[in-house]
Amino acid sequence: MKKILWLCLLSAVLISCTEKKHGPFVVSGKFLNTPEQKIYLQEIPFAGEQPVVLDSATLKNSGNFELRSHAKEEGLYRLQLEKGPAVLVVNDSKSIRLKIDMAHFRLYEVEGSPATASLHELMENYHAKDSILYKAFGVLDSLQKQKASDSALTVASLLRDNQVAALNSFVSDFIKKSPSPAVRYYAIGLASRTMKTEDLKALAILSADAFKEHDGLAKLKSMLTVQAANTASSSYGLLNQQAPEITMPDASGKTVSLSSFKGKYVLVDFWASWCGPCRNENPNVVAVYQKFKDKNFTVLGVSLDEGKEEWLQAVKDDGLVWTQISDLKKWESTVVGQYKFDGIPFNVLIDPSGKIIASSLRGADLEKKLTELLIKK
Repeated sequence: MKKILWLCLLSAVLISCTEKKHGPFVVSGKFLNTPEQKIYLQEIPFAGEQPVVLDSATLKNSGNFELRSHAKEEGLYRLQLEKGPAVLVVNDSKSIRLKIDMAHFRLYEVEGSPATASLHELMENYHAKDSILYKAFGVLDSLQKQKASDSALTVASLLRDNQVAALNSFVSDFIKKSPSPAVRYYAIGLASRTMKTEDLKALAILSADAFKEHDGLAKLKSMLTVQAANTASSSYGLLNQQAPEITMPDASGKTVSLSSFKGKYVLVDFWASWCGPCRNENPNVVAVYQKFKDKNFTVLGVSLDEGKEEWLQAVKDDGLVWTQISDLKKWESTVVGQYKFDGIPFNVLIDPSGKIIASSLRGADLEKKLTELLIKK
């Protein structure tokens, strides 16, 4: 009898330990201090497409809501208010409950989902550390504009580099310890803002190997492996050649040509509103544009969108204030063949003579290259 009982207990333990954290799930809870409006549960696809609405409801005066969906693996979801901000959710359990007071939105409470709670904690800690880093960049930029002494610039640069290293160390440690594949995926996306491609690749490989059946991490590992190879290699076919001409309409319909920027360093950034990795990279491009725009540098955005409305909304949402052009032909655009790429985000850096001098620059690699060219002279 004891043996049978022990076997039953062992079976129960094994089943619970191997139980998949996917299938049907419910996100419910309560919003306080918010007017009646629609609320949506959206999936954030790992492939990089735009978020997909899975369920919706109308918040009544009570603020209570309940949204349902089904997933094949642990993923990232967004609880989006029609007239307000969004909350990221992970389906690591069958029932996730949130309590959100719009008067203190960032202090929302999570029940039943350790992954969602850890993601919330990550974002709060990252925001605090990133704010310190932003100030360090601001101090250095101000000193550069004032043409401060070399010693002052050296101290400010060292402070900035130390803050970057501290932020990268924090995110890296978090990723290595997280028991959630979806949270790891999101955290690696955050790390891409300041971390070198090789370091990102190492974290993606570590995470994909730890969660071998997770499709999202497998895709991320593959993408970063290719990016790292492109960054480390000088095999890009157009390197050290004159950049092919690009002529397309901008947002207002005016025709713009790449050759009109000759005389400047130009980052030609190929992206699209539906491309998740592109949208994750956009804050890095915004940062380098703001830092180097007064140093004979600019960005030309070339979108592989099909819908003009989606393209322009993404431009507005991501704060892409430089020139944007698109023929709205997606992968049928002539630039795909001209510039010999089969995935986005992709970019080339062009010198004032119009020659391509680098490609596939991301995150810290992009800033490092521009610093070498535009500051350390």
